[in-house]
Amino acid sequence: MKAYRKKLVGILVAMMFCFSPVSVMAAELPVAISSGLDMKAETAEHTFDEERIVYGAGQPGAKVVFTVSKINRFGETVELHRDVVTVNSMGLFSVTLPLERGNNYIGMTVGGETQETVVKRVPRSVKNQLQRMIALPGLNVTF
Repeated sequence: MKAYRKKLVGILVAMMFCFSPVSVMAAELPVAISSGLDMKAETAEHTFDEERIVYGAGQPGAKVVFTVSKINRFGETVELHRDVVTVNSMGLFSVTLPLERGNNYIGMTVGGETQETVVKRVPRSVKNQLQRMIALPGLNVTF
């Protein structure tokens, strides 16, 4: 029975040493976005708005760099807007990012670490069409 316990304790200790570097390496950013962007989104967010207001919190004095980029017809990334924001003494920040039509690649850089997300701006004409269209199930009539 003692040999079994020694093996079990040995395995648990080995597991702790194996997984401890992973948790140490996974450092959190000193800022977090509370609204306006989902930096962990797997697909593009869609909007009809010409700008996106981003709110967040973080360590006072931290510098946050926001970039808005597009891909041109040659496949090159072109930076359209850059804004450097400093987290205020209360630990809050906000920034307004302009959005062009199509896919907008938004990057947030803090302390050398960058996170990116995509926001797709859809034309207002699509919004107007969707507002005028009422589809009734079972009928092939659109009002």
